[in-house]
Amino acid sequence: MKLLSEHIEKNQSGSVRLIAQEPEDIWHVYNLVQKGDQLKASTVRGVKSESKTGSVTTDRVRITLTVSIEDVFFDSHACALRINGRNIGESKYVALGQYHTLDLELNQPFTLSKP
Repeated sequence: MKLLSEHIEKNQSGSVRLIAQEPEDIWHVYNLVQKGDQLKASTVRGVKSESKTGSVTTDRVRITLTVSIEDVFFDSHACALRINGRNIGESKYVALGQYHTLDLELNQPFTLSKP
């Protein structure tokens, strides 16, 4: 695991920016995250748009979201972590409080914040 940056307070709260480089690193991240933590990562979101004629199209947009973690699922076969939570950061495409699932994979940078 590669530590990109860290900001930790004396009371043990703070944030770290990490990249999981090995499959075992994903397992360690799974053991680090808890309900109520905040995770910021890049993700893809389907965005619906309606044309003047009334037809609806869905485009996939890459955005960076910060979610308050509610559920964590570890997929050992895909070596990925699925983190479900509510959006707590402003975004053009995702409203505050809206649910989103972040998929953490190898070599994907992310920021984990503990309150």
